[in-house]
This record gives sequence, C-alpha cells and structure tokens, in this order.
Amino acid sequence: MQLGGDLTLRVDSSIVTAAEPGHEHGFHEGTLSVDTSRMQDLATADDRIESAQVEILTPGERTRIVNCLDALQPSFKTDGARRVFPGFLGPPSTVGRGSTYRLQGMSIISTAEFSEAQSGLLTARDAIVDMSGPGADYSPFSQLVNIAISFSAAPHITNSDADDAIRRALLTIGEDLAEQCFKASPPAESRTIDIAQADNTLPSIAYLYQVQSQGPMADTFVYGKPAGELVPTLIHPAEIIDGALVSGVYAYSAVKNPTYFHQNNPVMWELIDRHGTDLNFAGIVLTRGHNYTQAEKDRSAEYAAKLAAFLDVDGIVLTTEGGGNSIIDTMLACQYLEEAGIATTILHYEEPGPEGRGDPLSFSVSQADAIVSLGSYGTDLSLPAMGKVVGGETLRDGETEAAGPLDVSGLQMYCSTSQVGGNLLSGKAF
Repeated sequence: MQLGGDLTLRVDSSIVTAAEPGHEHGFHEGTLSVDTSRMQDLATADDRIESAQVEILTPGERTRIVNCLDALQPSFKTDGARRVFPGFLGPPSTVGRGSTYRLQGMSIISTAEFSEAQSGLLTARDAIVDMSGPGADYSPFSQLVNIAISFSAAPHITNSDADDAIRRALLTIGEDLAEQCFKASPPAESRTIDIAQADNTLPSIAYLYQVQSQGPMADTFVYGKPAGELVPTLIHPAEIIDGALVSGVYAYSAVKNPTYFHQNNPVMWELIDRHGTDLNFAGIVLTRGHNYTQAEKDRSAEYAAKLAAFLDVDGIVLTTEGGGNSIIDTMLACQYLEEAGIATTILHYEEPGPEGRGDPLSFSVSQADAIVSLGSYGTDLSLPAMGKVVGGETLRDGETEAAGPLDVSGLQMYCSTSQVGGNLLSGKAF
C-alpha cells in the first residue's frame, strides 16, 4: 500500500538571505522587505492582544530572544482553493494538493510573558535563542533570519485565551507575508511533492511521527483540533508541509517541535528526497505521545504498528516529542513494530546528566537496537551578556535578567535537541 491519490503538491520557494524594514512587504534578490506596522496591526486585530512589538533579527548579531513560543515558516496557497494552516485560517479542508509558496531561510517567532501559572494549565518554560556567541550553537534558529513578535495580552485575559489569540495572529501574519512576497517577485525554486508512484524493487519505508498533546500550553493541533485523543492515523507529508500540524507546545523547549519543524521536518523531507531513488516513502503514521495509562500506551503503540503493517513497509523511522512519558510510547511502538517484522530506527536525545555519566535514555526495550543520538540537553551552559534582548526583560522566573550573563541548561535553549533532527547537536561513541 502507498499513500498518494490526488495529493500532489507543487512547492514554490524564495530564499531569504537578509531582511530590512520597508513601507510594504516584498522580496527582491534575496532581501525581504518587512512592513512592521502592517504586522503590528494584524498582531493586535484581536482585542485579546493589547500590543505587539516586531523586531527583525539576523544571524551573528548580539541579540537574545527569550520567552519564545512558536515559530513558523511563512507560506501561502497560491491556487486559491484552500488556505495554509487549515482549521485556523480556513475550514479544515484537506491540504497537500495544488500549489504553495514558501519563504525559506527565515522564521517568524512569537514571544510572550504569560501571567502566573493557572489551574489546569501546564506552565510555559524558558525558551532562549542566542543569535551569536556560544549559545548560537544550541538553537537552529540562530542560523535563520528571524522576525520576532513580542505579544502582550490585554488585562484580565486568561493564559489559554492569550495563547489562542497569539497563535491565530502568528499564523495570519505568516500567511500574509508570504502572499505579499509572492505577488511582488516570482519564486526562485519549484518542486513537486508526489509519493504515489512506487518502485517495487526498492525497500518501503514509513515514518512514525509522534506529537505531544497534553492540554493547553502543551498541545499539537491537527487540522485545528488538539491531538489529545488522537488514535494513530495515516497522513500524507504534503498535508504537513501545508500546515496541517500546528504547535502549541511550550513545555521543555529543547525537545519541542515548533510549527516550523513540522513544515520543515528533516526526516520527512529526506524521505521525500530519496523516494524513488533508494527507497519508497510509503507515508506517515501520526501518533500522540504522553498517553497516561498502560492500557492507552499499549493501544496506541499496537494500533500504530497495525497501520504500518497495512502500508506493508520493510522499515520505519520513529521520532518522539516531549519527555519521559512520551519515550515510553515510542519504545512500546518500537517493540510492537519489531514483533510485526518491521525494522525500526529511532531518533532521540540523550539525558545522561551534565557530566554525561548517567543513563542516556529514561526507558528502553530490547528491540530498540538502532538509535540515532541527537545530543544531550543536560549540558550546563554559560552564556555571555547580549547587547539586545527581545521577548522580555527577564526569563520565565520573572527574576533572572534576560540580558545576562546567564548560567542555564541546554534544556532552556530553543530546539537544542530537536527530536526530528533539526538541531545542530549530535552524539558520538567514544
């Protein structure tokens, strides 16, 4: 079995190498022109948002971004039939077909200082990006041109309401920027995403793609709805490129997958690139991590293995999102897949402690015999003072001055051990 059907997507791209303020959004010969007033107007269109500040940031400058929430790649459906980020910007119609325009080499990052933790909500954790210095090696976003938007919620708005308003504003701003740039300049690159045709002489490989969904402040949205009750399901990579997955996860920032890394998941894109060359990319099994009971974990893992068997694959790549609870879900899925005769490879971070002498994984199974290390998030870091700070004057504790110097953990660095392989770290045997 091979996912495909009519889900064929043409992806047009412009490559951003620099950005500057302008009177209108536009793109010319690698330089992005940003109308910051237009962005501020869109950011505050919802009365739940009191104000927003827009900053343009480039790699190498002495700037620190703190209190990061989500990040995305600006994109726009150019065929007019549907919109990116379905379920938020438009109806939850199936995307992944037609044409989409994207701005590569950049991201838009939302930041906010939430009020005190509220009952029933997880707390947003520290999320830091240093655009230069030693900290730049610990966040892949230091390598991008970033537009950081710092949101301030209106008084008496709950954290959950503020989060929803910020998310919708960020998605709207991203689509609008891409649309205006598409109108201003033709794209530099174009490619077609089509995995319908299979070469039966090549090994068939699927991707088990786990997302975190624990409730507000730690949710992933699938076509606009939280994935909290998600049964493992099949999804086409072109749908994900078009924004079918949107992140609302602000727990441990080192191991979260922002929307940017759903749109640009390195595992997914490599499987697309290699389809028809040395493997057949059979499709994606989307599953939810952080199941809370053993029965739920077994149900999810065995169901995922069943779907992979339906695809009749020879092997499967597994990625996780989140901490210890989700690791159990990944390992159980690995066990059931291997018992079904499907070879597994897991991408995962290590957590052996600051000195690297502890157990690297909090849980494992004997069947997990092919694991790719994404580095350790437990490293202690000393970050120098920065000349400019975006996103707030303090870290999440409300006390530590964000400008630094700072003594922090790698766990506080935004996507430092991205579990889909988007990070700059790795591990090695010695």
